[in-house]
Amino acid sequence: MLVVAEAYAHHVLKLPERAMTFPCTPDIPETHGPDVTYVSGNGDIHIQELKQYSWEPINLSNSAVSHRHSSDFNAKSSEDSSHLVADRPTVEQSGNEIILHMKHPPKCISIGFSGIICEIDEDTIAKHPKVIPNNDPYNQMYRDMIINERLIYERLGSHQGIISYLGVHDQLTGAIRLAYAKEGDLECYIQSHDKPSEAIRATWIRLLVETFWYIYSQKIHHQDVKPNNILVENGTLKVVDFANATMHALDADMEEICAKDPLSRVDILGLGCIIYSIAAWRVFYYDYFEHDCWPEPENLPVTSGLLYEDIINKCWIDGYGNIKSLYEDCNAFSGME
Repeated sequence: MLVVAEAYAHHVLKLPERAMTFPCTPDIPETHGPDVTYVSGNGDIHIQELKQYSWEPINLSNSAVSHRHSSDFNAKSSEDSSHLVADRPTVEQSGNEIILHMKHPPKCISIGFSGIICEIDEDTIAKHPKVIPNNDPYNQMYRDMIINERLIYERLGSHQGIISYLGVHDQLTGAIRLAYAKEGDLECYIQSHDKPSEAIRATWIRLLVETFWYIYSQKIHHQDVKPNNILVENGTLKVVDFANATMHALDADMEEICAKDPLSRVDILGLGCIIYSIAAWRVFYYDYFEHDCWPEPENLPVTSGLLYEDIINKCWIDGYGNIKSLYEDCNAFSGME
């Protein structure tokens, strides 16, 4: 049974027997490291601390496979781009489990489910699809997710509440370029900054609701709405990470889709968590896909007296049929202030 160690990722992938993900872990102290999630073939999750490991660099550029979509964007060719360099894995045996440890590539600033974020310069980052040596099915899945994200950014275009998309970074791998929001994600920002004024927090909440209404109007469901997928840039908020998103036809009836498919309304649950986090200046996130149900009252924090209290609660009880209804409620509330 193969078990993969991956630290600082925001998702856990439950793998079939004998499959693996590309395990990237940030630099760790020699004697102590962060908790690592090990996912076994039967979906069991084990938590264990990293130990001291030695690393040997290995260039993965030969394992890259050209994606299926041609592009005429003004982007660097693969010959001009620096391919990701990962570290040779350290393998240990534990009973019938094989645990694989690998280190992140240079200039890595974030690791997600589908991609690795690396700094290009002070204004730009590149999002590379993960690469698993000798595992084409998962490599194709990661490339497809980044391609999906590119297509969504292209449809959305420029919007004040969405991170700026700057084109294709590498034609060979499908990596994309995005603006570098150096103030980090909202989760970390809340934990490291004093609470802003109520006026600023209200402005942020209205901007986010308007942004998700715009995303919805472009026939897109984000499907991974949570505080660490909202970035802070120059004192305002930017939505990011559309790799898991669903893009519907431009003539799709979104109200009908939301009425028939409860999962299409999970974005609203996540948005309620973000609104609460901003209003209370305390991070809270409820993962619908982990619990496989909407939250019960005992799973939720107290909202009494908070900014947008009624809207938060309505988001959490599946009280909105779609984001349009949430947007209209938010506008009505703002008009009463």
